[in-house]
Amino acid sequence: MFCITGIVPDGKECGHAMKRLFDILPVDFYKPLTSKYRREYADCIMRIFNVFKPEISYGVNREIVVRELTDYFEADDVEMSFDDEVYVSDAREKANGVISVLKKCGWIEYEQETNHQINIVLCEYAVPIIESMNRVVREEEAEYQGIISQIHASLQNSELYNKPYELIIKGVQENTERLLSELKKLNASIKRHMDRQTNDMGADEILDHFFEYHKNIGSKAYLRMKTSENIAYFRTAVVERIEWMRETEDIMECAVKGYMEVEEIEDSRQARDEVISILNDIKSSFYRLDDIIEEIDRKHTRYMRSAVMRARFLLATGNNLEGKLLRLLDMYVQNLNAECGFEGLFSLYPQNFISPESLQTIPVTKKMEAVSGFSGAQGMSEADRLLYKEILSRKNRNRFSRKNINEYVVNLLGERKSVPVTEVPVESARDFIRIIYISIYAGNRSNNYTIKRSDRRVEIKGFSLPYFDIIKK
Repeated sequence: MFCITGIVPDGKECGHAMKRLFDILPVDFYKPLTSKYRREYADCIMRIFNVFKPEISYGVNREIVVRELTDYFEADDVEMSFDDEVYVSDAREKANGVISVLKKCGWIEYEQETNHQINIVLCEYAVPIIESMNRVVREEEAEYQGIISQIHASLQNSELYNKPYELIIKGVQENTERLLSELKKLNASIKRHMDRQTNDMGADEILDHFFEYHKNIGSKAYLRMKTSENIAYFRTAVVERIEWMRETEDIMECAVKGYMEVEEIEDSRQARDEVISILNDIKSSFYRLDDIIEEIDRKHTRYMRSAVMRARFLLATGNNLEGKLLRLLDMYVQNLNAECGFEGLFSLYPQNFISPESLQTIPVTKKMEAVSGFSGAQGMSEADRLLYKEILSRKNRNRFSRKNINEYVVNLLGERKSVPVTEVPVESARDFIRIIYISIYAGNRSNNYTIKRSDRRVEIKGFSLPYFDIIKK
């Protein structure tokens, strides 16, 4: 939060007015990123930022930046116009034009050295924005355990309690907010994958999308959150330490003094209320984690089930009679939509009543009658009951449950330590669906197998899927 001292409209002084974004950023700051050359400007901004990395400050000789951008435009032959009149194709001229626009919009400034050398300096408010752009492009994933370990370690370090607000509370608050933000990002990423799964996808597209999701989210961030980086391992200790701090008067007094000094507050009572509020927010945030994780679990399960069931349906209805009829009807509808002239025939002789020749179905009148009574005959014989149990048992044995898949893989492995996915027998669509379930259940710790994924793909019975090895535990 940015705090300034200002005057409110009624003339009274406001000691903690919150700054707004464009009180800090120039009005045209985002103009390069909304122009027709936004891709080029974004690339140039990040290249300039990378030039500053080895330097001791965000300032470097202008000629170095010009050379860096010239190298970029040597490979980018797009013509650019900086005044809506003249189009520039020369790489160095485009580099100078971009630097001029970025300076005008407030991304960079010029600084002159004593030897008259001109340096380009990155504006301080632009640094966090460019860092965020880099994180978005790289799709960085947070290590949840690393964040919560920092929280736990700072709370357990007794040497830091001589300055509890500066060294503990402020850092714990920032890391807690970051942890919540990263979990919400994981939640949003699952929703994005769910939204991409539309009814227009074919079986091969759904399977590609499913394996992409399982590689990037299901077997990485989500699995870590549920196993090695489980937040519940630390929550009890964190909450207990927060409560202990609130109940220890000496620590609270030091925290209040630190808050007054750092946040420049003179009222000790207000400072104490703010410190207590921060501690309560941290505590409630750790209890709220369950709700966020539960929502992630629900979306993850729904996505996995939806993707597999839709792929299973499309595979199962591909070669049987129903699938062939569906394809014929699709072709018929496409041809029908291409033809014209038949629609008017249905309105040549408008009908005002339902006749035997009408296309309208005559409704059937339903009457409510008294129930005659239940039959006294036996509902099911003992033989029928045994047959029903056998059918139900056979159906359960054929289900793609975790237990059945695990038994299948154990039998498939036999004495071998590993089996490639290409050696899994595939004689029907059902066998291919079983491969999908083998991949899904691989992360379960109760299974007797796991899988090792790779970046290459293989083709099995006309379907392309990521290659993996099935490994015995």
